[in-house]
Amino acid sequence: MKQSNCYLYSFNEEDCAADKWDYGLLKEIFDNHNIEQIKVNSLPITDRAFVVIPGPQNRGHEKHISKQLQNISRLVLFITGDEEGVFDIDRIEHPNAEIWIQYPHKKHEQYNKFPIGVPQHLKNNLPNYKNKIYDAFFGGQITHQRRQQLAEVMPLIENALYKPTDGFAKGDKPIDYYNNLMSSRIAPCPAGAVAIDSFRLFEAIEMMSLPIADLRDSSGLEDDFYQRVFNKTVPFHKTKDWNELPAIVLNLLKDYPNNMHTVVCWWIKYKRDFGIKLMRQINAQK
Repeated sequence: MKQSNCYLYSFNEEDCAADKWDYGLLKEIFDNHNIEQIKVNSLPITDRAFVVIPGPQNRGHEKHISKQLQNISRLVLFITGDEEGVFDIDRIEHPNAEIWIQYPHKKHEQYNKFPIGVPQHLKNNLPNYKNKIYDAFFGGQITHQRRQQLAEVMPLIENALYKPTDGFAKGDKPIDYYNNLMSSRIAPCPAGAVAIDSFRLFEAIEMMSLPIADLRDSSGLEDDFYQRVFNKTVPFHKTKDWNELPAIVLNLLKDYPNNMHTVVCWWIKYKRDFGIKLMRQINAQK
């Protein structure tokens, strides 16, 4: 069977998924399976293909996009980067499609879900292995209430590295940030700007640092986000209250590095299985 292509589609040809941080996980999967990735602003007529569309940049063009997608007989579609859930996926109609949502909201329950993963630039900034010299590390913007709560307790943790900033990507250069993660045993991962998911959690795992995930979003609403995305219990710790962080760190250190190795192996297996599932979906018969 002919190898399927991946079309990186956007209504605006200058604004496609290939240029965005959140394409890192899919790019890794497609590269591993030798899937050619092609930037387009119109879709060719073809038997089967993957299509990746950045959601926020294509809001309002759903009807046009749905018509374009009819050119593909067997479709596996990804909507990426739509943290606020503004792309109206329900307006996309296709008789033979699997649809995947990154940053899934509760309204996306009927669709396949996948996490944000690591940014594309990680692979170009991998540090050499470091000895673990810090028990915990957080470097990032202190903006919403979840991060403000974290900021109050980080100084209470012995042997922690804490490097707060006042804006996205205003802290360490990527190579220095990954060095710090690699040098740390545990990484608290408070909610992202809107959704709970964040690059930080998966960057920590890739740097063999044990993540602690959030159970509340940036507005304080409770949401077991990772249970919904993976549809199963995840092996890393989650918290509703960052005030408990010092006690959580002490407890996790008792089983370190075994608990970290469990999480790292889980993530490696997830990525392998995710890739296999996508290849099966694209080759499935109607």
